[in-house]
Amino acid sequence: MTRAVGPLLVALLTASPALAQDAPTEAPSPQDKLRVGVSPLPPFVLPGTPLKGYSVDLWRAVAIKLDRPYELIMCQGAADKLTRLERGELDAAIGGITVTPDREARVDFTHPSFRSGLAILLPGVEAVPSLWTRLGYALGRTRSTVVVAFFLLVVIAGHLVWFFERGKDAFDDKYARGVFEGIYWAVVTASTVGYGDKAPVRPLGRVLAMLVIIISLPMFAYFTAELASAFTVIDTQANITTPADLKGQQVGVVRGTAAATYAARLGLNIRQWETADDLYSGLESGRVAAAIHDAPSLRYYAETAGRDKVHVSGPELDITNLAMATQSQSPLREDINRALLELDQEGVMLELRVKWFGAP
Repeated sequence: MTRAVGPLLVALLTASPALAQDAPTEAPSPQDKLRVGVSPLPPFVLPGTPLKGYSVDLWRAVAIKLDRPYELIMCQGAADKLTRLERGELDAAIGGITVTPDREARVDFTHPSFRSGLAILLPGVEAVPSLWTRLGYALGRTRSTVVVAFFLLVVIAGHLVWFFERGKDAFDDKYARGVFEGIYWAVVTASTVGYGDKAPVRPLGRVLAMLVIIISLPMFAYFTAELASAFTVIDTQANITTPADLKGQQVGVVRGTAAATYAARLGLNIRQWETADDLYSGLESGRVAAAIHDAPSLRYYAETAGRDKVHVSGPELDITNLAMATQSQSPLREDINRALLELDQEGVMLELRVKWFGAP
């Protein structure tokens, strides 16, 4: 085929309902169906019906070249796909799999289908955080239970001191005005400011004042410590662009990935999650200071679900090849390689890269 055939093949793959299924409709015998492992890794594999993504579109083009039926089998991640390949439960695996020497010893990889690296993902969207960014991040990290507990403390204490002290000159007899004065007194007392313009004089009122002070002191200390810690973290994160900047920080990775191996090799303090979604959640909730993962996936997340919440920092790290995988010494590897070379010559792979990543 000529290079002009490439756009036609891509158009057929993306527009034709029949070719968009997980197995070609005109399939040979069922016993020849290929078992192909996939796992969610946007934009390589996007969950849905049918599955979408760069790797899925590329595999469908390869399957047409092979003239083989197939089924896409959902796996937990790269580690799960490779393990099932070794056990003979899969014939091939796709979806942004990084080629490493350790993995090459276990399975066979095809010609590279993509070349990329790892990247660092940080919370927030500004390189130099503003005061409002710092406050928003700090308040987001602080446990909401502390804020709720303080609110309940001053409201309840405000009612009680008014009830105990009403009829005195310091607190109005009327409910609305008196309770407002009581809440004002509770806030001043709990914050240890103590203006002295309002003070209980009855025994129960004074006991209440002591309890408010005793309860509020550790609460305020915790709240202040959280704010200071959050300010320190976000200012530190603003300067993170290389792995060296992550020393002393807890870094999130997905278990069994190239990012986990890379971070461990650098001696970083890592925390591992089972899926990328869990990793993103851990980063946004402040359980880790940064995340390391596949650069295309991080950029895709930062531009979609993570927009205005996270950003990718610094250049790509540890550039490597991504490829499809087959069982060790499987003849299927050579068939896939020939199909990939044809698709590359026809311009199909370039079109798919532009479609899913926006640039060659």
